[in-house]
Amino acid sequence: MRSVGRIAQLHLFATLVGLASCAMTMSVASGQTTDAPSLLAGAYTEEQATRGQALYYQRCLACHGEDMSGLDQAPPLAGPQFSGTWAGEPLWALVSRIDTMPPAEPGSLSRDETVNLLAYLLWYNGLPLGKVPLSNQQGSLAEVPFETPPLPGQ
Repeated sequence: MRSVGRIAQLHLFATLVGLASCAMTMSVASGQTTDAPSLLAGAYTEEQATRGQALYYQRCLACHGEDMSGLDQAPPLAGPQFSGTWAGEPLWALVSRIDTMPPAEPGSLSRDETVNLLAYLLWYNGLPLGKVPLSNQQGSLAEVPFETPPLPGQ
């Protein structure tokens, strides 16, 4: 036998599900969509970039260099070649690539460390800081394309 409290909880749950369904239907019917965040509007925080910078100096500097131009066979992580390679690609693709580093220890970074490194790369490439941290979730990162900031005067 169900208690009155349990029945009330189930009723409340059913009501909330119904309201959420109505809200989603109204949003779709009115043509409203949720736009993916834009890197040009600031999609990461200064704190993330700062943590990423510390990680870069610990884990990436030896191969990619002080100016991220890449040393020996390591590719550049800044500049036109980097931007041309990653333009339009989802940030998740960059996260997946960072996860393969360093070559001697692929997968050794936590997801938060990987996203912090990505935030530092974004900052170094001239993308603006934001007020909300960059998500470490695949779904969110897959929705945000890599973009380059416009050149001065454009």
